[in-house]
Amino acid sequence: MNKIGVLYRGEILRMWKYGVSGASLVTALIWIAVLRFSAPGSMTALFPLLIFVDSTVMTLLLVGVTIIFENQENSFKSLMVSPISKDEYLVSKSLAVVTSSVITLALLLAYGLLVADLEINIPAIFGAVILVAFTFAQVGTIMTYYSKDFTDLLMGVFKFTIVFTLPTLLEGFKVLKGDWVKTVQYFNPTKSALVLLAAATEPVDAKDLAISLIYLLALSGGLHALSRRLLERYVAKGGA
Repeated sequence: MNKIGVLYRGEILRMWKYGVSGASLVTALIWIAVLRFSAPGSMTALFPLLIFVDSTVMTLLLVGVTIIFENQENSFKSLMVSPISKDEYLVSKSLAVVTSSVITLALLLAYGLLVADLEINIPAIFGAVILVAFTFAQVGTIMTYYSKDFTDLLMGVFKFTIVFTLPTLLEGFKVLKGDWVKTVQYFNPTKSALVLLAAATEPVDAKDLAISLIYLLALSGGLHALSRRLLERYVAKGGA
């Protein structure tokens, strides 16, 4: 745990060094502006959607960018001879990205509760963001392993958004309907993420909530194990 704490602090400093944290704060300000100019009474419905985008798509980018910058600085060569485990390295990186999502959430909550009339279950939304961001940090890590550079990563995130995120949003806006859509969406991690986040602001079917929670817990564990296995090969070839 002590090593993870040291690595975590290093990851936080690295994110500031690379400008990742600054970009995250700018994004948070953009979300606040969206809330500020949203239609009256729409705050509670819009809030989880913004957090959803931030803790899924933005998380994919943030973790990917930090890994790519590390690769450019040849940091992975030192990783091969350092006395830290793959688990410690990956967990610390994931926790740093989760922290970024939590800070964004805190800023939006401060605005929503102090300035606007936001109705939300605070412990529930924090718990959901932590789980969702951690899960998608694993997705972003694996995606980065197969990206040649930042442009390739952006294309990967774009494809992920089209295949997984867009259907979830279209279903939420009732554009996609039908029993088959609901069945397929049970396997979509972004759908599970939105269910957990929305549960903090509105009633959600208990069955859907339980399935989403179990699915993301299992998925995060499985993807972390896969990420750990793939890391050695990624490091061995010197990154992307």
